Amino acid sequence: MNIVFFSTSAVHFEKEKLKVTQIPSCKENFDVIVKRFPEHKFFCVTQKPGDFLLDLDGSELKEKCEGVTYIVDSGISAEETAAAVLKCNPDIAIAATFWTVPFDWQGMKDSMTAEILERNGVKVFAHPVKSSLVCFDKARTHEVLQKAGIDVAPSVYVNHQLFWCAGNKGKVRENVYKDSVLFEIAKLKFPVVIKDTTGLSSYGMEVCTSFDEVKRFLCSKRNNSDRVVEQLICGQQFGTEVYCGERNCVVFNPLEFSVNKYGITSPKLSIKKGPVTDEKHKIGELKKLLQKIADELKLNGVFQVDLVFSEGKWFVIEINPRLSGMSWTYAAALKKSPVELLLENALGLLNENQFCREMMYTVNFKLPLQEKDTLKNISGRKHVRYVHQIENLAARQEREKGYLEVVLCSDDMADIENEYVSMKNEFEKVS
Repeated sequence: MNIVFFSTSAVHFEKEKLKVTQIPSCKENFDVIVKRFPEHKFFCVTQKPGDFLLDLDGSELKEKCEGVTYIVDSGISAEETAAAVLKCNPDIAIAATFWTVPFDWQGMKDSMTAEILERNGVKVFAHPVKSSLVCFDKARTHEVLQKAGIDVAPSVYVNHQLFWCAGNKGKVRENVYKDSVLFEIAKLKFPVVIKDTTGLSSYGMEVCTSFDEVKRFLCSKRNNSDRVVEQLICGQQFGTEVYCGERNCVVFNPLEFSVNKYGITSPKLSIKKGPVTDEKHKIGELKKLLQKIADELKLNGVFQVDLVFSEGKWFVIEINPRLSGMSWTYAAALKKSPVELLLENALGLLNENQFCREMMYTVNFKLPLQEKDTLKNISGRKHVRYVHQIENLAARQEREKGYLEVVLCSDDMADIENEYVSMKNEFEKVS
């Protein structure tokens, strides 16, 4: 069969700003796939940066897998991407959707591409456009989940235009919408988190401990978009990924997330560890819950979920219909790559019981930027399974210059804990 991995991008690729180093490389990951499945032909149709698919040096492909045909930057629109995929005469097309800043909306564009391909008779593994739209907007996600009977944090949606502009009409004496929103927010238990409804992950979140703090923020110039004011659920924070195929959904056991001083997960600083299997966390109930979400939204492919376990219940915080910052952690713990898992899902080879048995213990953590030789040294350590360094060459502030992500894996959690402490002591600098 002809199997195409595809992804789109809606951001300007600025080759001079980012330097990315990944060990093992995308090329090495595809080498494994080509060797394992010699009966198939593989294609990559993507736009730069082509996360999970391409190894770039500036704007050029640093290395390619000889068994893969690459079609890069063939067009911008979903229609152009679909046309490029169709030229490969695909039997199967698999979305390898990644995230972008400031809007995490790539899933919608990949979904549009997938719909065009389906109209042309191609078997596609990608989420429906309507589902991607729901997941893109945190307020809509919350509404859909609540209607489905799934526990979510109590919240209030704030429409920016009405909050600011409704009271500026000539005949309007007072802004009733604004008063009503503030009236509802006052009923929430504090602290609360103020989120952009369409932003990436927890970037730009504001934690407020009182109603007055919320009011000051919403009435300030910092409030420049639609917002969700969400009650901060006290409990353990987790995340997981789900792979939905034709016959079933494979739900990975969750990883526990560390939190910052405000009680939320910081994308650039959090530590992820697991898998968590203790039945005190009601893992069986969680898996049924995630299957219900997949069915409700008709999801098809990979999606990531942020969760809180509080007072014996699972609360869903966010759904990301794409590969995520957890993808490499899970894949490394299974001695695979995210692309290999996407392929196995499309071929019906994922087996949840088998993967739960085979998954090693794993820890994902961040270190400061390192030199090239040091990266090689780190990647060669016994329990290191993945190294991913992102360097922002245009950043002025130290905290924006980038980080090194490391994934440790072992059958013995004690090995990981010892390695983690050793590496933190050796490589972490005081910022």
